[in-house]
Amino acid sequence: GNPSGGGPLLNNYALTLLVLFFLQTRSPPVLPTVARLRDLAGDEDRATVGGWDCSFPRDVASLEPSANTESPCSLLAEFFHVFGDFDFPGRVISLREGRALPLPPPAAPEAGEGLKLGPLNLQDPFELSHNVAANVNEKTASRFGRCCRDAAKYCRSLQYRRKSSKGRAWGLTRLFQPGAVEPGATSAGAFLISIPLDADAGGPRQLCRQPGGRSPWFWEVCAAIAFVLRDVLKCSC
Repeated sequence: GNPSGGGPLLNNYALTLLVLFFLQTRSPPVLPTVARLRDLAGDEDRATVGGWDCSFPRDVASLEPSANTESPCSLLAEFFHVFGDFDFPGRVISLREGRALPLPPPAAPEAGEGLKLGPLNLQDPFELSHNVAANVNEKTASRFGRCCRDAAKYCRSLQYRRKSSKGRAWGLTRLFQPGAVEPGATSAGAFLISIPLDADAGGPRQLCRQPGGRSPWFWEVCAAIAFVLRDVLKCSC
């Protein structure tokens, strides 16, 4: 991992928990709640880590099969719909209970410290005093919701459900193209960086030969790097 931390962005663990929570809340559910897993755990499955109950059945045969018949495409589209309008700052996402809890969350008997609340509250399913998304700021939470709304809108379009007769990207392929989640959006391709460098100027090697490295190449590259840091990675000073 990055020793400096991930900044205000959602990490992979948080995104995974969001997917698991969504699957818990389908009707009928695709996955059981963590509380249900704890109830199904046998004596040989009992485990306590750092004072937290981390028990769950190791044998998957002890789990009831899901009766959910939704297709993966439908589930993905509904995922974006649910989190596009989700009240992240006003609720606590609990995988232990499989539901969104009101603020403040019910105190867990084993919780030593309160859950740190913020723009996005995602409770760790085992260490209940830990907000997995505590690093996420308001700007990132708002952008995540906006991206989910744009993706949900795309999933309702024919480009998501039908193969293009003209050989164009469709379905999941188009969904995960940068800036293309909203069909017809003028911002499509906003994250495709083009640096129009003059080939007659001598190529990239010429940059190192200019006194002080201040040729037109230098400023074009600086602008591209600044765009990535400011608009893609959302870095600020």
